[in-house]
Amino acid sequence: MTRQALIGEADGHALVLGLADPGALPSMRQVYRCATEDEMVAAIRDFLFQAGVMSLSRAAFCAPGPVIDGGLQLTRHPLRLNRERLAAASGAGDLMLVNDFLARAAAMPLLPDDWLEAIGEARPRQAAPAAAMGPIDGEGLGMAVLSPDGFVGWSASPGEGGHADLAAADDREAAIIALLRRQHGHVSAETVLTIDGVRDVHRALILLAGGPEARLTWEAVQALAEAGDPAASETFRLLSGWLGAVAGDLALVAGARSGVFVFSPFLASWGPLFDRGLARARFEAKGRMAAYQAGVPLYLVGSRDCGLLGLSALCRSSGPLAG
Repeated sequence: MTRQALIGEADGHALVLGLADPGALPSMRQVYRCATEDEMVAAIRDFLFQAGVMSLSRAAFCAPGPVIDGGLQLTRHPLRLNRERLAAASGAGDLMLVNDFLARAAAMPLLPDDWLEAIGEARPRQAAPAAAMGPIDGEGLGMAVLSPDGFVGWSASPGEGGHADLAAADDREAAIIALLRRQHGHVSAETVLTIDGVRDVHRALILLAGGPEARLTWEAVQALAEAGDPAASETFRLLSGWLGAVAGDLALVAGARSGVFVFSPFLASWGPLFDRGLARARFEAKGRMAAYQAGVPLYLVGSRDCGLLGLSALCRSSGPLAG
């Protein structure tokens, strides 16, 4: 029986599988196209066969959604992860299912320095909570909190703060949110900080300028912004500001003096269109709490392996992230 744990992350399109010593990055990693539970079971069996693993004691999987009644239902996809079926496919005696942002929260103390881009000069306070958030690949906005625990060191818990209301900082933002409300009914942080959000905010700006109804792909909006188009450029400035504002709200709610970690290869792909200075300014612009916020770190994490690292940490039988 191997001492390594089987770890995997599903998003409704693909399944990333790895074998890792608990608390370490995977020594073997493979990506499978996977949209159904049958495809997931087949991928697990193929991966273990290719790795030459006949039996293992522990496995952990994460996905974007809540764990309810022994299963994890993805929020935006029909795929459901069933604990019993995955345990049978993997042969693991101990199998864990967790939300993808709980896994990322568990990874935060283990993140290599070269995975972190600090936005601002603040440094973490080690005895304080830390928070995780982000549109990982642009489909949804996840959140979780990692809190100090006197028994095991840290305790991670997921949340659904991405669905909290989006606030406007000025009349321009209020006008855009009003148009988005006509389109969606409810306007949350997730409404704008996603691929669809790029498209919808750009559409709203065109309509406010008296232009025609148009909803471009997010790649098209990005290309226009890189070419200097005013509406497209403003789209990314607005999203940069909202990202900072929402991250700042999360820091206040969680008391995250150890930092807010934005896990998002999607956001990192914006390059200079992500206005770091504006995001930091909106992160700190919290009225009488501005001085408090100035001392809270903000990080952008672009690596795609953070979920696997967190699952590996959760597979440790003892230590600060066991549970």
